[in-house]
Amino acid sequence: MGIDKRVRPNVRDIQRYQPGEDHPGALKLSSNENSRAPHPKIVAAVVAALKEANRYPESGSPELTRALAAHHRVSPDEIAVGNGSNEIIDLLVRAFVEPHESVVYPVPSFIVYGLIPKVCGCKGVAVPCRDHRLDLPAMAKAVDSNTRVVFVCNPNNPTSTYVTATEVAVFLDGIPPDVLVIMDEAYIDYVDASDFPDSLSLRKKRDNIVVLRTFSKFFAIAGVRVGYAVAHPVVVDAIHKVRQPFNVSRLAQAAGMGALACAEELKPLAQETIAERARLRDAIVSLGLVCPGSQANFVFVDLGESKLDLFAELLKRGIVVRRLGQFGSARNTYRITVGMPAENDRLIDALREVFHHRPAATRPASS
Repeated sequence: MGIDKRVRPNVRDIQRYQPGEDHPGALKLSSNENSRAPHPKIVAAVVAALKEANRYPESGSPELTRALAAHHRVSPDEIAVGNGSNEIIDLLVRAFVEPHESVVYPVPSFIVYGLIPKVCGCKGVAVPCRDHRLDLPAMAKAVDSNTRVVFVCNPNNPTSTYVTATEVAVFLDGIPPDVLVIMDEAYIDYVDASDFPDSLSLRKKRDNIVVLRTFSKFFAIAGVRVGYAVAHPVVVDAIHKVRQPFNVSRLAQAAGMGALACAEELKPLAQETIAERARLRDAIVSLGLVCPGSQANFVFVDLGESKLDLFAELLKRGIVVRRLGQFGSARNTYRITVGMPAENDRLIDALREVFHHRPAATRPASS
């Protein structure tokens, strides 16, 4: 029995989100997950919270909010906790953008920036990256009287690159104070560039800046789903008005508390990832491939006009990476998570096999 033809979903122009593929038995390097298991303190906090799983979680995550406020030396009314930073992106657009208004975002970049405006019925203005980096001058030019929100993914997912403190300062000078600038810093814990902007300090000087952070990467709890925003109290209040009553589970709130308790212990592990990132990129560049310097826990590979399907070639060798067509990349590009040392060894060996065993005429150009 078919559904009545008058029952029509208002989502015909929206493409379903496609997560990084996961093939049984294969090494998964497609989703920017932390290859390490969560710290025992986080696991213990979640297990303890299970004993009260029959009760609804506290609405608004008050304990975690206070802990995050103390961690960042801000007031609790400047913190909003969400079901991952993804949810906060959604809530910000719902709370601040009317149907006749617009959102400016870069491409290729995080898919959700372009998805949410479509869901909310407002206009999304996509600004292409330049040389695999956010083109901040072009993004500033795209802002007009209808723009309410601009997304700046720094470091950028999926290109791995960043924009500097100087570039961001010039950009912000060109943005009207009634436009929210969302600094999405999911990969901040893997940054080692000395000229990376201090968005939390910038936010204290500009009320229209919102800083997004997540527990998914550095803290290795992507499967629990918890992220947060640091923003002006007016912005935080608006987020609370449009969120679901119990948007962050009891287990996620407990995981966040456990994560903050072991933050210092985890820093050396982030340094190991940074070292492995450099080693992996060096190996990729040595094959003549385009791989920009990364400030995240992944690397970006651009095969240009090559017809080689790197995804398929690596899958034959039991490794899964991320195709980037859905991210808005028009070229033959891939995102590869930095794994554990042994995993990276396996990946490097596979890449060497793919590119050294192919005839020279079919190898991708290095520029």
